Amino acid sequence: MNQLTSLSQISENNFTALFKPHLLEKFSQSTEPIAILVTSEYEGIFRNGGIGTYYTTLSQKLAAQGAYIILILCQTQRNFHEESTVPHIRHIFSACEAQQVLELQPVHLAILSQFKDWEWVESESYKILFLIQAIATHFNQSPIYVEFPDLCGLGYRTIQAKRSGLLRKNCTTAVTMHSGQEWLNEAHEKYSVEEGWNWFRNVYSYEQYSFENADLAFFLSSFMEAKVKSYGWKTSHAVHLPYCFSILPTLDKNRAMLAKASLNLKREHIPIVFFGRLEERKGLLTFIDAIQQLGKKISQQIYIIFLGKNVPLHSVKLQPQDSQQYIHQELGGKFDYTILSDLFSQEAIALVHELAPAIVCLTSPQENFPNSSLEMGQLPVSLVVSNTGGFRETLNWIDRSNGVRWFEPGNSQSLACEIASAITAYPETPTLPLRAFLEQVNQRLLNQRIEYMSPAFFQTTVSRNSSSNEDLSTSFLLGMTSAPEQDFLLDYAQNEYSGKGEIIDLGCWLGSATISVAKGLEKNLKVTVKNKRIHAYDIFIWEPSHNMDASVKGTSLEGRYKQGDSFLDEFVRRISPWSHSIAVYPGDVLKIGWNQRPIEYLFVDAMKSWELTKSIFLNFYPHLIPMTSLVHYNDFAHFYESWIYLLIYKLKPYFKHHCNLYQAAVFQYVNPLPIDSLLLEQDSPFSIFSHEDIDKAFEYSLEIVIEELRPNIAAAKVMAFIHWGDLEQAKRELIQAREKYGNILEIPEVAKLLSRIGGQVDE
Repeated sequence: MNQLTSLSQISENNFTALFKPHLLEKFSQSTEPIAILVTSEYEGIFRNGGIGTYYTTLSQKLAAQGAYIILILCQTQRNFHEESTVPHIRHIFSACEAQQVLELQPVHLAILSQFKDWEWVESESYKILFLIQAIATHFNQSPIYVEFPDLCGLGYRTIQAKRSGLLRKNCTTAVTMHSGQEWLNEAHEKYSVEEGWNWFRNVYSYEQYSFENADLAFFLSSFMEAKVKSYGWKTSHAVHLPYCFSILPTLDKNRAMLAKASLNLKREHIPIVFFGRLEERKGLLTFIDAIQQLGKKISQQIYIIFLGKNVPLHSVKLQPQDSQQYIHQELGGKFDYTILSDLFSQEAIALVHELAPAIVCLTSPQENFPNSSLEMGQLPVSLVVSNTGGFRETLNWIDRSNGVRWFEPGNSQSLACEIASAITAYPETPTLPLRAFLEQVNQRLLNQRIEYMSPAFFQTTVSRNSSSNEDLSTSFLLGMTSAPEQDFLLDYAQNEYSGKGEIIDLGCWLGSATISVAKGLEKNLKVTVKNKRIHAYDIFIWEPSHNMDASVKGTSLEGRYKQGDSFLDEFVRRISPWSHSIAVYPGDVLKIGWNQRPIEYLFVDAMKSWELTKSIFLNFYPHLIPMTSLVHYNDFAHFYESWIYLLIYKLKPYFKHHCNLYQAAVFQYVNPLPIDSLLLEQDSPFSIFSHEDIDKAFEYSLEIVIEELRPNIAAAKVMAFIHWGDLEQAKRELIQAREKYGNILEIPEVAKLLSRIGGQVDE
């Protein structure tokens, strides 16, 4: 009886894998959505980038949106016993430890016993299935999303089991196409030898089956889809879904990685960086050949840094060398170079950032949607890039075209020519994509992924307690609040809110803050009267200039509303599970005002003008409760509304900084507030604040904001003087901001605005 027949004939009861009892105690009993990510690479656990960086970023983003993350690692002999030291991952298993952590039945052991050591793909594919089956059995009231990479077809048995009914219906399988064996075979010669052909052919068939039969299939780039279609794969069911990527932090001024690397880099050297695994399919041979063509004069100008893992080379003519031996053989004694093969991806990126200006070479002859260009494209370096569909698509996605040179893939002469051109132009200061733009792109990608995953999480869900009003689809909330804000609001409403006052949401848009509070309030055991305790204010008119269009790209709302349209219907639909606890106030907050009841939590995302700020202050602040109320400024780290910083400073004797939530800040009301003494009824904020007040206000905000966002506070100070009409002082503040922080985050935005109104400053 073959394996497929045995799978289809064995009943679920006779094929159920369970965790050993001592492990079950460590699992949650909740019904929150489960995301199981299966991969052979994970940045932060293994020293790699690429697929590893993708799964690291994906797990962080899904966890931030409320998913319970379980990681299954392949191709490793490490045992994790479900323990995780990664904050956003709840449990980690390796496929190799399946027999140690599971109560396997005889049929499982019989299946595993038949595989030889070299049949690791087949063996691990079954072990992964058994682990997923045990997870699904324990979390039988949860929707479960399981994602595999296409590489090696490790999802083959799980996807086969789902189709045959041996995996619970609450599981949805997904495959993301990264780079299968056929693609690898073209890119380097690993499987050109005849002895590996049967293994390659089998694994290739697993990859194709998994991609074509998963419940959800994603391809990263049009280049990759065209590639597999040429092999005969069916792709009509698949969705184009590029990576969510990491947005790189600002430069560490201590340059810690340069100190750690101890490079023998002289002041006159031009750093040339090979960024990628040191192997044929990343273009190592092409790069070395190109370097050798540069000539003696140029060779004395450059210092080459190889940033990538040392691996055996597979081309027949190069065996049995590894990449490090090959580099020494070809470049030793002729060029100054260093090989750094033991860095984590984030360490390698930080090193390149500290090296800038540098020339970074991305030389793979074929690429799908590479993280390397997403990462390097954010840095102030010159790029020499292989003109593959994937690299071009990636750099276009993040709007990086400045300081980029393209060469013909696999052509060392073309590469040598472009490296020489970059050396001639060195040092370059390319214009980089703005952080705000990158955040919008990333949010759009995340919105798209969540949109596609939502049916997996929510439409396959088994029955729940019918008395519950919680709609789990709102675990992922579309809006202009960050994930930390949503988490904080939910936790506050569930565990801290006392019911002494009301909860106000000023500027609720699509309800991400409103729903977060409502979900927490629903679980609050201290507050018995919950009816209409949340008060949601908004004009509910669509305004693209307020970032609304950008925030819904990639979702079902894209294109639904145009400027001037009312979106009240969508807000009401989204809050419907908790409508009993939410009072909705459509219209102008200046005209609506407040009903004078005490306020315990004031969420403010409506101080878009000084007129609105005055109205909010005069109508709502008098009803705060000393030593109890919190005020949440959603626009705290946004440059335009600079009067918010002045107000916060003026209120410093009455409010204590409570916490930061990325771009937002929360303050506790600690002393009774003499409303009349602040004279906020003045027409301009600058009629009650002095030049000295502005300096002190922004000094205070710089003290309490997280370091990463200090450039935004500096930009807001420039904006304060623009609002005041003192353009000369605004120019001086802009120069100081650039000198201290560089031209990053919102500093370029305020510079553009200053330039438009006649305050042009030198770059």
